[in-house]
Amino acid sequence: MSKYKILGRSGAGSLIPEFLLTELGIDYDIEFPKSADLRNEKHIGFNPLGKTPVLICPNGLKIFETVAIVTHITTKFDKLIPAAQDQNYSIYWQTLSLLATSVYPAYHRQHHSQKYVEEAGIASLKIKAQTEQAIIFDYLEGILSPFLCGEDIMAVDFYLYTLTRWDLDKSRLREGRPKLKFFLDILRSRDSVQKVLNTQPKRLR
Repeated sequence: MSKYKILGRSGAGSLIPEFLLTELGIDYDIEFPKSADLRNEKHIGFNPLGKTPVLICPNGLKIFETVAIVTHITTKFDKLIPAAQDQNYSIYWQTLSLLATSVYPAYHRQHHSQKYVEEAGIASLKIKAQTEQAIIFDYLEGILSPFLCGEDIMAVDFYLYTLTRWDLDKSRLREGRPKLKFFLDILRSRDSVQKVLNTQPKRLR
């Protein structure tokens, strides 16, 4: 295999490696397996949980878990990540960890509430998840300038943008957060983002 391949789902976490590779001008293929196929023998060999995204490298290496994929891409090409001696390097990793371990799970609890609680507890679960997210988004509002690590766009910015696409109330998300609103508008209009979004399967875009 001479180029990267992504196994993904339209509009899901696989947007992140798509955004990054497109931003860097790296050629890749993408396959959108049907949900029922994700647990077949072929795909279980890529990810033991049968989930996407999976990044298959030109040398055959298979990487799953989005943070691991992001780390591979930024390390391989030495782009979209602050230099280790830069003070923003720690901010980058802190924010990426915050998004992956707190913001993403909160969105998952809202979209898949029935996996966590019985019907009677769904409303309460969603409110708690949204409250936790509000605290984090208020924090992010304070550090955006205009990106999470200052004036230069980084991989973590594409990660944040992707997560916010899953928000159940995007107007509420932007309300009272002018810097976040500006950030989301910048990302939405970026050529790499537009190119990826315009090539997602229409029924799932």
